[in-house]
Amino acid sequence: MAHIIVTGATGLAGSAILAECLASPAIAKVSILSRRPVDFAKANPKAHVIIHSDYSSYPPSTLEQIRGARGCIWAQGKSSIGMQTDEYTTLTHDWPLAAAKAMADLPEQGEKFKFIYISGEGADPTEKSSQMFGRIKGRAEKNLLAVATAKPALSVYNLRPGVIDPMGDDPRNKPFSIMGDLPMKIFGPIFKLVYPSLHTPTKSLAEISHRLAVGDGEHLAEGKGVEAEGWTLRNTAIRRLAGL
Repeated sequence: MAHIIVTGATGLAGSAILAECLASPAIAKVSILSRRPVDFAKANPKAHVIIHSDYSSYPPSTLEQIRGARGCIWAQGKSSIGMQTDEYTTLTHDWPLAAAKAMADLPEQGEKFKFIYISGEGADPTEKSSQMFGRIKGRAEKNLLAVATAKPALSVYNLRPGVIDPMGDDPRNKPFSIMGDLPMKIFGPIFKLVYPSLHTPTKSLAEISHRLAVGDGEHLAEGKGVEAEGWTLRNTAIRRLAGL
């Protein structure tokens, strides 16, 4: 059974991904890199929380705790609204790049390490987007794939969810927040009905992320929504592979 790393476990997408990994019979251990405790995972014997405050650096003591892992699902992130370009670049580009480079040497010889980057619809690897979000997410996708080209043991998958909707299923059991939860309760059902191609149930995103993390590390077959020679999945591909 696999050992998988998860980041962003206190967020909406990351918590769903963590719950999926903890429930999976294919996974024996989940190392959770987090800046604060992950309360809802405390009681699960598979969960190993590593308090990690500096995502730009992975000292030997940290690498030793995640050694043997077969993949990492990078779900850490936040909305670009109200953020400065340098701050958003650090969070969205620099940190996952540093992690991918550090983790590429974790697998044993002959094995692939899978790095699943949760990006977003609108990411633009050409960096021509008028939106900061699109440019920086796209830069991260492009540079992560470049790292994988330089390190044969690393496989990078870029996943581009649309409007992420828990659909009533949030493992964090947190109190309702008007600012954080009300917009999703309004826009989630609207996108599900009117723009289904941009609607992403957290369960579906978690299922595909988990499947790639425990998979063989090979590129995906061509199909609707699959780009970058099989390494980037748009939301249409996430939905299709999840059976939606």
